[in-house]
Amino acid sequence: MNLQFIRYFITLAEDKNFTKAAEKNFVVQSTFSSGIKKLEQELDCKLFYRDKRNVALTKEGEDLLPKAKELLRLWNAIEVSFKDKGTKPLKVGLLDTIHHTDAVVPVLKKFKELYQSYHFELFEDQQSPLFDRLKKEELDIIFIQDAPIDETLCSKRFVYEEKLDVMLSKTHELHTKKQLRLDELDNIPFIEHGNCVLNKEVSNAFDKNQVNLNVVFKANHSDMLTSLVASNLGVSLMAKPKSHSDAVVYIPLAGHEFKRNIVAVWKKDNTSKVLKAFLSV
Repeated sequence: MNLQFIRYFITLAEDKNFTKAAEKNFVVQSTFSSGIKKLEQELDCKLFYRDKRNVALTKEGEDLLPKAKELLRLWNAIEVSFKDKGTKPLKVGLLDTIHHTDAVVPVLKKFKELYQSYHFELFEDQQSPLFDRLKKEELDIIFIQDAPIDETLCSKRFVYEEKLDVMLSKTHELHTKKQLRLDELDNIPFIEHGNCVLNKEVSNAFDKNQVNLNVVFKANHSDMLTSLVASNLGVSLMAKPKSHSDAVVYIPLAGHEFKRNIVAVWKKDNTSKVLKAFLSV
């Protein structure tokens, strides 16, 4: 049995999309589909229900998935123990204004489960310094806001979309609202996320709608920003994380969407085995 087909199977089971799964394995879709078909022939069973829109595991596929993950984990451990002694750690750059627990930590957790002998180092910074360090090969991969890149030198992959909501203290007079209009924030004490690359877009929207953006504090880190809002010293705009302080609420902003895509970027000529393994997760 070809272990690559096992990798195909695991990726398709998790992504439920042939195109995305093929891209993650750096093969064309026809090669990927052929690999899945050969695995089904080898095991003499159907692993997926599929039509033009949906992909779902069969009962046999559900039974195989945990066994396939364990098989791949064991093989990765064998491969690392014999071939990759002294391998350098993967150096990961993280934009300091994104929720790492939502965007990056699940990927790192899965990577560590599959490749227990590989290690990584994390570095937080603003967007421009992260790009500079990537170009100097001080970082292997960076997670940043989507931006134009030199596609002859770098590759990028969509990770997730982040949308800003209004963050308020649970003691704020507006905290029970289901939605908030921009004009309801007129002259209300506002705490600006100092490093947020959407600040200019937010400021322009306030100006265009003749709403006074009353900035009373600037905070460069999400924890400080949340603490200031929780203390009812002002409101702010921030993406709602999956887990957040009980002292604050997040309310959608009606009629306006301040959002950005978070992407992973790496240099095409980086031949690191650890990076290749990470990109396969």
